[in-house]
Amino acid sequence: MPPTPAHLVHIIHRLDTGGMENGLVNLVNTLSPQRYRHTIVSLTGVGPIAKRIANPEVKIVALERKPGPLMRDLPRIWRLLRELKPDLVHTRNIGTLEAQLAAWAAGVPARVHGEHGWEVHDLGKGHSGLLRTRRLMRGFVHQQVALSEATRDYLRERVGVAPERITSITNGVDTQRFRPLNAPEAAAANAARTAGANARHPLAALGAPAGWPADAPVIGYVGRLADVKHPLLLLQAFELLAFDRSVTAPVRLALVGSGPLLPEIRTWLADHRLADRVWLAGDRADVPELLRAFDAHALPSLAEGISNTLLEAMASGIPSVATRVGGNHELVEHERTGLLVPSNDAAALAAALRRYAADPALRREHGGHARQRAVEQFSLDRMVAAYDDLYAGVLARCGVRLSAALAAG
Repeated sequence: MPPTPAHLVHIIHRLDTGGMENGLVNLVNTLSPQRYRHTIVSLTGVGPIAKRIANPEVKIVALERKPGPLMRDLPRIWRLLRELKPDLVHTRNIGTLEAQLAAWAAGVPARVHGEHGWEVHDLGKGHSGLLRTRRLMRGFVHQQVALSEATRDYLRERVGVAPERITSITNGVDTQRFRPLNAPEAAAANAARTAGANARHPLAALGAPAGWPADAPVIGYVGRLADVKHPLLLLQAFELLAFDRSVTAPVRLALVGSGPLLPEIRTWLADHRLADRVWLAGDRADVPELLRAFDAHALPSLAEGISNTLLEAMASGIPSVATRVGGNHELVEHERTGLLVPSNDAAALAAALRRYAADPALRREHGGHARQRAVEQFSLDRMVAAYDDLYAGVLARCGVRLSAALAAG
């Protein structure tokens, strides 16, 4: 008989647009199907990102649970896990952590939990109820994954997880899918921007407003329009930039993504007379093409783990201005691959963006260094290899009989 791959069940809050979800899709697409098979359990629903799953063997289960404490759904999760019979369950972020109790009760041999980032209600990692949950659940988890140094330190010092039970794995980026403009593309974009007053901006071909000046530098944001990402701070900084008479370039802003703040953002833009200068692009399947066309990337978050979109911007060869929170400083080399600014400081964010808007040479220099850093230190292959080692090691330690294909890895 052919060797049987180990069955991994990944439990997430919702399979939809987001950095963590993007990383999961990359993982199930890339891990060896001879070594692992996957089931993704979405506690709520499934969005368009599911279409990016190229591995036909991946099974998706959407529980469509209603809002409320996860504890009341644990019997249902227990029944599902008894049916699926996984070798390993991997939960992600605090919203799924209590499912580890159902996995333990269902007799799942190996159990892993990953901390990818923080929501607004968990800022500072000091929310007493969530900290208590993390401490109660730590005994049911064999290995915890920390994406950033700050998360690793928090798990060890505040939650009390033993150091040997913490594995640090940084996100990785597909540096072939996310790449800079090639020479012909760059030449065409440059020609479009210097063709005169009647020329269209290169981003117009991707849906940007037709009236944007062809030579306008574009700052791009890619992510959820949610409180923790703080897109309203970026709008405040952009307003300072847009009406700054010392800035001669007609700067524009593109917000790629959707989320609960979208209605508030629309109202804010109308009230501040900026609707014609800001493109609300929505959720997009062509993010690599958009990033290549941006001149700089902004990440105004209040909290981060290791940002996938920051890595994607780096791989695309554009510089980033990011708040100095979470793992951002682990990715951005200040004054070399991008600029770091204090959290929740619109003036500082505007000043950093102003530098890139006014200086094409600085954009090219920092963008080139960012691309090099992404390729050398944050490749998708490196991330996948780290998870491969994690899963194989935990399975072996928990007494799962490995197939020849899995054990040979």
